Amino acid sequence: MAERGTGASPKPQDLLFALGGALVLEHLDEPVPTRVFLEVLGGLGIAPATTRATLNRLTGRGFLARGQEGRVVSYALTDASRRLLEDGRQRVRAPAPFHQDSDEWTLLSFSLPEAHRDVRHRLRSRLTWLGFGCVRDGLWMAPGLVELDRVLALPAAGPALQIDGFAVRPAPGTDVGRLVRRAWDLPALRREHEEFIARWEGPPASDVDPVAAYTLLGAHWVRLLRQDPVLPQDHLGPDWPAARSADVYRSAAGELEPRARAAFTELMAWARTLR
Repeated sequence: MAERGTGASPKPQDLLFALGGALVLEHLDEPVPTRVFLEVLGGLGIAPATTRATLNRLTGRGFLARGQEGRVVSYALTDASRRLLEDGRQRVRAPAPFHQDSDEWTLLSFSLPEAHRDVRHRLRSRLTWLGFGCVRDGLWMAPGLVELDRVLALPAAGPALQIDGFAVRPAPGTDVGRLVRRAWDLPALRREHEEFIARWEGPPASDVDPVAAYTLLGAHWVRLLRQDPVLPQDHLGPDWPAARSADVYRSAAGELEPRARAAFTELMAWARTLR
């Protein structure tokens, strides 16, 4: 399935998470045979060896549980991945994902020894997902009120990780726009929205693989949600494209979801016959 106007292609891990949130959550009692993942990601240009390696890596990180019946290897979601996907699904399906009506900001500072590089990377990724931008090293800000419990919903680093958070309103005279421009690349964010719109506006082709297309749509949408911090309109241009992106997503998902669900059920049934 060819990419056009979407920037960098989603990583295999992103595609697997998108597939998990979109369709696998509906089949919690059914481990998914490896063949299903190979078929879906293969339709998106991912080599079988890469898909298998990604499945193994996610298993090692505790997001998948591997099982085997005869010669058929299958994977099931774990409690950790289920929580992650259900949390993500709430935002994916939010009716107004880019609307911000709060005049508060959340400031967050964290300290983590350099030895915990893996945790640092995951923490930064989590902060970005929650709408934070980096003002300076160790100081992050996000529009609205973000509860610290949501920040800490990742594998803990123990007492080595120290986080402090504050809900604040800017003092008179504060140039909030300058801080926003320092923390986020607004021209790049606009391009992300415009590329998403260019890729997904209009009805999908009738002969497209609905499971692959719905998975790719989900991966692109989650990437856009991760990049957009949901800033107040005052700091965005009057023609900011976020609302249009949301309309395009809802339209594309409405077209693809029923077809993808039916096709995924058939794919699961076919994979079970290969035992």
